Amino acid sequence: MKSPMRSAAGSSPPARGSVQLAPADDERRTLLAAFAASTLLPFAGCSSKPASPWESFKLGTSADLRAVWFADALNGWVGGGSFNVVGGLVGRTRDGGKTWRFASNIVGDGGTRGGLLVSGLRFFGPDRGVATTGGAGVYVTTDGGENWGRARIAGGTDFMSDLMFLGDSPGWAAGDNGIWRTIDQGSEWSKIAPVGGQPRVGGRTVHFVNESVGWLAGPNGMLRRSNDGGSTWEQVTLPLPASDRPAFHDVHFVDERHGWVVGGDGTMFATRDGGASWLASDTGVKDARSAAKLETVQRAGKVDVIDAGDRTPGLTLSTIHFVNPSTGWLAGYYPNHGRSLILHTRDGGATWRVEFEVAGEDIHALHVQGSNAIWAVGSRTREGAQSIYRRSLAAVAN
Repeated sequence: MKSPMRSAAGSSPPARGSVQLAPADDERRTLLAAFAASTLLPFAGCSSKPASPWESFKLGTSADLRAVWFADALNGWVGGGSFNVVGGLVGRTRDGGKTWRFASNIVGDGGTRGGLLVSGLRFFGPDRGVATTGGAGVYVTTDGGENWGRARIAGGTDFMSDLMFLGDSPGWAAGDNGIWRTIDQGSEWSKIAPVGGQPRVGGRTVHFVNESVGWLAGPNGMLRRSNDGGSTWEQVTLPLPASDRPAFHDVHFVDERHGWVVGGDGTMFATRDGGASWLASDTGVKDARSAAKLETVQRAGKVDVIDAGDRTPGLTLSTIHFVNPSTGWLAGYYPNHGRSLILHTRDGGATWRVEFEVAGEDIHALHVQGSNAIWAVGSRTREGAQSIYRRSLAAVAN
């Protein structure tokens, strides 16, 4: 570096009043600048954890919630119940989740006990909707949930845990001991399986990709396929270890080829060929699978490591939804630990990242409302008011 005390040939002399540094001062300035750069650059290169794209809205209830549906950006409903609520509970918003109004005992005169849950919801607009319940059948409203009437059901009912429609019709409901179908937006239902001498069939979650092909999943690693609209079902063999029999909580197809089934202990399988083959998929969450809690015991001068029978909680994957074959969300919770995760993928589930962690909540349901937002609800495991969680899809690429 050229010293300021020297002038190159033809250069002008220093201006009057300017300060000229001696070589030692110049070197000191260079060292200070280098120190400042080395001190500040690490901080400049470390960005803070990005803010979660999820926001929460307080609800005027402490009930457990198992279902959520939005007919449009403003009109939405949640369903659930608790041991302190007789006959189930449905909440309604008309302003996009900012405020809610709740009505209990949707089963009317049949509501004699607490603990009854509204397990599934489907609305066809701001007025007409259908709700399944755990133990009291199916109910229909034509005034946005202000009043409910019991649907006509042929073949008897039991605990109905899931509900889905292809557009406005037809629709299916799944329960512990059967499958029901409707063709009039839920006013009348017929039990289509099992009938006659058919073996018992039932499940926790049901999904049809068209009027013929459907999927049913439930306890003990059970996944079944129907090719005739739900009248008959065949068992699907999954590549599970012999000792693994996870309970499946959700099955979802984004189109006729791409589907996923999820359940306990971080278990997830995916298909890209319409169910002809299924491959195990990993969430990437390190403690998703339950593991033995090992204990050390000193005996006879040595230390033994033993399995006393206790286990860490596994991640129960409760619900999954994709908006296209690449982009989806997955929710799960750690039983009895009051902690839920919502994960996001942009590569069809090949990799996942935790997008939102919810304390004091077991997330049970996700709902995607068009291209506007995705909503999540669950059961509260903490003190205080219940909440609903929302993520805008306006910037889904983020």
